[in-house]
Amino acid sequence: MRFLLDTNVLAYFFEARRHSELADAAAIEPCAIADDVKRELEADAQRHQLFATWMQSSSVGVLPIIVGSPADRVFCELESSASTARGRGERASIALASAEPRLTLVTMDKGALWIALRELWAPGERLIGLPVFLRRLVDGAALDRDAAQDVMEASRQLRPTWWVHWWKGDTDAPTRNLV
Repeated sequence: MRFLLDTNVLAYFFEARRHSELADAAAIEPCAIADDVKRELEADAQRHQLFATWMQSSSVGVLPIIVGSPADRVFCELESSASTARGRGERASIALASAEPRLTLVTMDKGALWIALRELWAPGERLIGLPVFLRRLVDGAALDRDAAQDVMEASRQLRPTWWVHWWKGDTDAPTRNLV
């Protein structure tokens, strides 16, 4: 399985100053970004130089959308219904994930999540959020817990109910008595 990272997921790692850990994690747990996500981050006035340097040493792959491919057809449809150029990387990521069932899209953008829920119809896990992605990296020994915590803090997203107990390594987390 390859994780396809949306722009905001990368941005959270950069904001937490944990981008080097993501580069290392991608060598263990394969990760990629859409070519349009790469272009968005290269155009970012604050991070473009840091991102360009990071990409050169990162194991994160870059996936293009080939003209005439199934991903291209989905991307063109998504682009034609968009009211703005903003979110182009998200739409490219969704198009790639829709055409390649082995890709699991990782995002926390509300608009992208809704679009992806409509578009990713093939069987299997196709879409996960940032907390699940971070947990998978930690559980797979690709990222340490402190880095995961820093990225979650940088994202300013709500933590799932399991986060605190998992992060602390508490296997005796409170559970309901169902008897």
